[in-house]
Amino acid sequence: MSSEIHHINYDPSSPHRPSSEQSQRGVSHEQNTQQGQTQRQHPTSNKTGHSKSDLPLIGWDQITSVASLRKLDRNVVGKAAIRVNLAIQSNGNRLTQQAMFAALNLRLNSLFSRELANRQWQFAYRAIFKAKLLDQDVTNTTLILSVKDNVKTLLDLALEDCHGSFQKAWAALDRRTKASVWQRLAIWMLQNSPEKVLDYLIVTTDSSLDCPDFNMVSDCFLYLEKFYYDGWLRDWSSGKHTYATAVEACMSPKTWPIVNPPHAGFRLFINRAELNGVLEAYRRIKEFNVRMKPETVLCFMKRFTEFRKVEHAIEALEWVSQIKDPDFDMASQGVLRHCCKLLTLDTVEDKAGSRNFRILPQLLKMGVQPDRDMMNVVLANAYDTGDPQLGEDMLQFMQSHNHKLDSYTYVTLLTDAVARGDQARVDDLTREVEMQEALKRNPHVFSKIFHAHFTFTAKHLDPETDPAGVFYSMLEMYNKLHDISPLKDLLIIPTHYTPPSTGLEIKTPPSPVALYLMIATFFRCKNRNYPVNRIYDQFRAMVMKGHPSIAPLVESDHIYNEFLIALRKNPHTLPASVAIVQDMLDSSSLPTQTSDGKKLTPVAPSSRTWTILLSSFVFHRQPDAAEKVKEMMAKHNAKFTQVTWNTIINGFANNQQIQDAALAIRHMEAQGFSIDEYTMKGLRYLRDPERLWNSIEEMDQIYGPDGHRASHATKPGSEVHKGEQERDDLIDSGLQKLELKSKTQ
Repeated sequence: MSSEIHHINYDPSSPHRPSSEQSQRGVSHEQNTQQGQTQRQHPTSNKTGHSKSDLPLIGWDQITSVASLRKLDRNVVGKAAIRVNLAIQSNGNRLTQQAMFAALNLRLNSLFSRELANRQWQFAYRAIFKAKLLDQDVTNTTLILSVKDNVKTLLDLALEDCHGSFQKAWAALDRRTKASVWQRLAIWMLQNSPEKVLDYLIVTTDSSLDCPDFNMVSDCFLYLEKFYYDGWLRDWSSGKHTYATAVEACMSPKTWPIVNPPHAGFRLFINRAELNGVLEAYRRIKEFNVRMKPETVLCFMKRFTEFRKVEHAIEALEWVSQIKDPDFDMASQGVLRHCCKLLTLDTVEDKAGSRNFRILPQLLKMGVQPDRDMMNVVLANAYDTGDPQLGEDMLQFMQSHNHKLDSYTYVTLLTDAVARGDQARVDDLTREVEMQEALKRNPHVFSKIFHAHFTFTAKHLDPETDPAGVFYSMLEMYNKLHDISPLKDLLIIPTHYTPPSTGLEIKTPPSPVALYLMIATFFRCKNRNYPVNRIYDQFRAMVMKGHPSIAPLVESDHIYNEFLIALRKNPHTLPASVAIVQDMLDSSSLPTQTSDGKKLTPVAPSSRTWTILLSSFVFHRQPDAAEKVKEMMAKHNAKFTQVTWNTIINGFANNQQIQDAALAIRHMEAQGFSIDEYTMKGLRYLRDPERLWNSIEEMDQIYGPDGHRASHATKPGSEVHKGEQERDDLIDSGLQKLELKSKTQ
């Protein structure tokens, strides 16, 4: 049969169009009898205020049409229609003709159209779920359908070769046999071989015909999520499928029930699917007017926010407001939390000579009443615009509406003050924090104050300031909250050092930021005779052991860059600089988690890392080595930044390579960068600067202003040694050669 037969769209012009009387009354006397039985169990009207007799139902003419198109017995279709009509009346949702036909098709496609099969599944599923939850055996084994001898063969195939021999065997089964074995296999696998369940579901849900009921499939996923997601399920893969694609394949929105929807299954799909899957699900439930719970619509809002689909997220929020659930009004915590996330995407627009936020006014128009958490996000957005006055206005608004400033507020204010270099503002905020016990112990606020202190002291060290005094002032501040032992492990402070008492009995392990700031302060404040190599070796040894505080530093390039900067001024440490970059590239040798189980994702060299290494060779006048670094940058897709170009131009100027310097300037400008004060600072090394400008003018005449016919000396990704064997990676062919060359000089 063609696919269009199985997914019927109702055509009002069809010769089987029902009369209005049939549409109102239902399918037949037989159906009305069953409806009467149902009405004795349910009230005669639903919570929308519609009388059940007012709801449009599937009539016999439609049943005849479907039976003809699908080549099915009319009684089979009629019985399915009766159950759909009963569900419509029970749910009380007014469906379009198209939605009713879709619901009927879903019922006919399901292996389990009888209520008995659904009840069998519910009893068995609840029994194994409860047993797993309580870590005990199933108390009533009679609820579990047994795996008989005739099913055992299929089970063995599913466990051994699910996508091969089992898939072929399953396709050869008739509908009745599939219905008799599917639940037995699914329940057995959930209990005894959960890692095989996803492959089983992928195979058995592959067709839109004769497929298991969506509720049963979603139950299987909910079971796996509950008990295995934080273990093996998150990273599960099989063939072309990951867990996310398995969810999309087995729980396709095309199979979603239209009446009596299972919202837990819907939310699982929404949370795991990619954008296209979520959009398709949203479109379908809107098209068929599926009755939604506010929790499910908020789940859509959350995912649209994550996908940065602002208009869709706002539309979902408006839908929540229309559901009229008192537990999810526009002032409820659930709604406000989702609004907070959405507001992180807010921007400022200039319209008609005034500036205003893009998202916030729409939320206010829907009746959302911002609480402190929302106002904190608005405050952060205001400062992010670069307009401090807008931030101050928002702060005054918060204070005038009695919103107490919390840790989030102070982190925002401190971040802005540090970014603007306003040390006086930082000092004022620090004093405010010191007066509030809970705030001064808050790790996020402390980290921001600690960073501010570093920025205004160690980062830009005043030549008139005692470096040792700066280091110990940072150490004293660090000691207020954090454990000192990681600094001892790194050999930054002596093992016999005892910090002064702070009155805090138990100190927290340092965050990666706090630990990095102490390492950076040490390098900036100690004299140049300290053993950087020895500290790096110790750092690497602690990383290899999975030190819970030190190992997480490998997830950012900051610590590596700090070591490179510390080594840069000593020509004898260039091989060590090369080795550090090699370590970053060879991240596979590093541990994948800390000793306390935290997952680690080591970072690759960034453009800044490469530029620091490049500057080391430029500073020590090793142009060939610097050239190799540029080649490796291109090979590893590291973009040239303004700092990179200034470093290159500085090197050419140092070596009086005027033509190359001119060409580098032209390439820099072609990439959107301009000559700045640091470029000019590098050009001061030219003995004949007039020749540079003459060379640039000549290039403009010959090549054009972009210097298109560039030589290999400055063009990223150029083939410098075309006849040589291409280097496979930086470790084996590039920087190892640089290291050997550095050792011989």
